Amino acid sequence: MPKRLYRSFQALLLLGMSIFLGSKAASGQLTFYINQRFIPLTIFGVVFLALLAQTLFTEIKRAREHEAHDHDHAPASANLWFILVPLLIGVLIPARPLDSSALTTKGFNTSAPLVSGDSSAQLFETDSEERNILDWLKLFNYDRNVSKFYGQKASVIGFVYFDEALNENQFLVSRFVVSCCSADAYALGMAVNWNEAAALEQDAWVLVKGTVNSVTLDDQVVPLIEADSVQAVPAPEQPYLFP
Repeated sequence: MPKRLYRSFQALLLLGMSIFLGSKAASGQLTFYINQRFIPLTIFGVVFLALLAQTLFTEIKRAREHEAHDHDHAPASANLWFILVPLLIGVLIPARPLDSSALTTKGFNTSAPLVSGDSSAQLFETDSEERNILDWLKLFNYDRNVSKFYGQKASVIGFVYFDEALNENQFLVSRFVVSCCSADAYALGMAVNWNEAAALEQDAWVLVKGTVNSVTLDDQVVPLIEADSVQAVPAPEQPYLFP
């Protein structure tokens, strides 16, 4: 492949990658792939890719003006596939958050990493109904005397997941936690006790309100919500939680 043609394809692919990432950032779908704290770095990458593409287009234009023929050999054209393949995957496969189907490979957790002293103090001071699933699990991991949480009000949003370890009238209200990117995502959940649990659908997003208790799963004490209500809700714009 002539060098000028190779550079043209290279510039187009870089520009395409810049547009793709920029569109995902603008639509909010970029957080389906990465932790939100990396968004500024990604925006910088979008600008850098666009500038690099512009530089290549300028180089091609100058080469066309000063050379009648292009006899230089370019690097192997197979190198272009390193950009083309991920770009095609991103364009052809619709962006969507992880759901219960990912649990077959990623597994499910009912525990969360321990938190630092400062973070734990903030969680204790936070109104109980403002805590999310990750917050509750952090507290249960941090403090062995979980009975102090019994009777506190909880209000959490997550998707429904039925686990064989639970009773017939129980389910897990769940969220995926993303530390870096979707590749390292893992699901966390709080058990919910509700008489109408059988009427719920797997993966349905719900708002669960009730009082906190506990249940033992896999020899571990985890929070359980004695539900007063389970209300169907739309999936949140940001379905993941970030530690």
